[in-house]
Amino acid sequence: MMRESTISSLTLDINVSNVVIVAGTRTPAPSAPPGLLSNELFAPLMTTTLLVGIVFSVLGTGANIVTITVYRRLGFADTSNISLTALAVSDVFVSITSLISELALLLLISSIPGIPFTYEIFVPISASAHVCFSRVSALITAYLSTERYLCVLLPLKIKSLITPKRTFAVMVVLFVAGFIRWPSDFITFPIRWRHFPSQNRTLLGALAATDRTALTLRVFNQIYYVFLLPPLTFSVVVVCTILLSISLHRSRVWRDANKSVNTASLTDKAHPQQSKEAKAVKMVITIATVFIIATIPSSIHLIAVNIAPGFDVGGRYVKIWAFTGAIYNIVDCMNCGANVIIYLNMSSKFRQATLELFSRKGRKK
Repeated sequence: MMRESTISSLTLDINVSNVVIVAGTRTPAPSAPPGLLSNELFAPLMTTTLLVGIVFSVLGTGANIVTITVYRRLGFADTSNISLTALAVSDVFVSITSLISELALLLLISSIPGIPFTYEIFVPISASAHVCFSRVSALITAYLSTERYLCVLLPLKIKSLITPKRTFAVMVVLFVAGFIRWPSDFITFPIRWRHFPSQNRTLLGALAATDRTALTLRVFNQIYYVFLLPPLTFSVVVVCTILLSISLHRSRVWRDANKSVNTASLTDKAHPQQSKEAKAVKMVITIATVFIIATIPSSIHLIAVNIAPGFDVGGRYVKIWAFTGAIYNIVDCMNCGANVIIYLNMSSKFRQATLELFSRKGRKK
């Protein structure tokens, strides 16, 4: 969740032992002032971080595939199922694109000879896509929070407006809004064959374009993906989560004041819809809270990139930039995988459908 230069936590110009990684070989890099992270420490630390990231990327992918399968079995008559399925689809691609970037950089750091490409090609292919899908997930989370709060505030009116078809249309719009940048990255960072005289090799790479169109697109992407979407989605989620929490607390106080302990279960049975709504609100609050916590590392990283000189690709603190970027990629994937745990703990229908899904697969074996 970052700017152009933070298009991924992993880019070609990361120095490992004062070398630039290019297709499994090591070429001396231009001299630069030492950063805070030594060359000797960076390589093993980055390798370990990438391996951990790969594990969480795989887990995040698997967890969200299970989520999509379960909600497909539950059906889409409930509009919340549509929104949560869309969130799972986006999170699958957040995890997959992170996995591709991590595997690519790990492969190049390992200095395996004969690799016909540089890491540059993964900037538009996977790193940019990771940013876009992260934005989509943020937009859907903001929508879920807003929808649930409006349902609490104006239940009858909002429920009549939110239909499965309209919800599906909104999800399509959110995917387009979050993903609109990706095609432009193949213009601002075109993939092409590049010749490296020091190795006497031609490798598939990419180079930042400097023409007017590319520069204009780069400015637009920075404004839209750095200064507009992240603050907007984060603010909406925070505000709606606070309002939902207040509403839930007031509802609990009112219920406690109007029923005795002995009649609590009877009251819940008499008002099953209220109990269902309360559970839905709690689940959305939990999803939003996890999102807020998971967004903090990327927000700190983004602020540092914009205010700290040298904390960028090619800068003095490129190693710290790369390492912290890899860390928040891990947090992104943990966030993607956490939702399935929330559903299992807070949705009896989801839990039952999941148990049936795996028990059926077990019987088939």
